Amino acid sequence: MDQNINSKLITSFLPHGTGVPIIKLLKQETGICTANINSSRGTGSSAGASDFDDWVEVDVLDVVVNADRADEIFSFIYEKAGIGEGNHGFMLQQSLVGSTKFSLPDLPEEE
Repeated sequence: MDQNINSKLITSFLPHGTGVPIIKLLKQETGICTANINSSRGTGSSAGASDFDDWVEVDVLDVVVNADRADEIFSFIYEKAGIGEGNHGFMLQQSLVGSTKFSLPDLPEEE
């Protein structure tokens, strides 16, 4: 097992449907292919919901990177996802005690 003890976790809460394009851009433009995405739903005043009956679905994007690239990749996601443009998401970054390296194989383009 290839373990990395100097890594950061970047978590982004993005508008539903925007996570997969960000993952593709990460691989194409930065070479990062260690990302996970899932859909979640929740509520809150910043999400435009007035009460718990108004659920908002989001894509949750998690990216593990070496600490020396964390700020670069954080800024990349921030820019490409339009986080600073109104209610386009929220991001956070944290240190990890350790992580196991993995990578995805090159897959053919979807038609």
